[in-house]
Amino acid sequence: MQPEVSFVLPVYNKENALRYFFASLLDQTGEIPFEVVFVDDVSTDGSLAILEEFSAKHDFVRVISNTVNAGPSIRLNQGAKTANGKYLALFDCDEILAPNALEMLHSLAKQHNADMVHGRCRKTTEPIDKVVAPRIRQDFKLSIHQDPLERVLGRGMVRMTWLVERDVFIAAGGCDETVFVQDESLPLRLSAHAKCLLDTDMVLTMVPDVGSHISQNTLQLNHDRFLVYLNFLEVHPELPHETRVKLYRKCVSAIKKARRDGAPIPMIPLFVRYVAGKLGFVDPDPSALQSYRNIFQNLSNIRHIKEVNC
Repeated sequence: MQPEVSFVLPVYNKENALRYFFASLLDQTGEIPFEVVFVDDVSTDGSLAILEEFSAKHDFVRVISNTVNAGPSIRLNQGAKTANGKYLALFDCDEILAPNALEMLHSLAKQHNADMVHGRCRKTTEPIDKVVAPRIRQDFKLSIHQDPLERVLGRGMVRMTWLVERDVFIAAGGCDETVFVQDESLPLRLSAHAKCLLDTDMVLTMVPDVGSHISQNTLQLNHDRFLVYLNFLEVHPELPHETRVKLYRKCVSAIKKARRDGAPIPMIPLFVRYVAGKLGFVDPDPSALQSYRNIFQNLSNIRHIKEVNC
């Protein structure tokens, strides 16, 4: 049977969580045919063996293994290219899915003809083997955005709790492969091609503290944010001036935070750019920010995609 939904799941050292995540995936309600595409990023623990065990037991599970660690951006794109579903379900596989997460996402996408549906997660201090994700109730909040890019440039949408149309993902080129982690680039790039985004407060996943998220290095996060927005600004000169100013502000905000975190960035020119951006008195020319790209690319303790040869 042709799957309606493809779960596309990059994996790196998730041995302690995979069985619990997969159990919550198998418990999904509804009659929605789906496949699961795990993309192992050269895990050094027992993750790959567990994934191959899943694949041997379930014909809807596929495992892609690799020989070079490339990061979740590249691995998510790799999995999406092989997916067969109309929709891609994108989650972190060290979390626990609500039992009706897929059913609710799919129903909303169909009802509103939406390209992108986003939900929430909730952190818990419970150990993963004790976590029970509650069923999503019907009294959730929903906002409909016919200008997805405008929404994404507002409050952040960086959690991996998405259902998106595969055609939109492919048209957008997926994640920015020049940046190691996909959190910022995925919603931004998708929103430039989507026609309708649904933002909900449904709690789709419970997030136990298993110590495997790549989000503790704030300098890395701001490095990634800067490059994502600068790259997007460079490849979309057709966007309205107001939108380009917002992208420029995102770049400058990331620079400002990186300086706070120790990046060697001169204060006075940055302050002038920050104030000018806030007031809107700025030409959002990406070439004016190239010197900062050089600073970011020479930072130590940052994972740069150029280190990956795959």
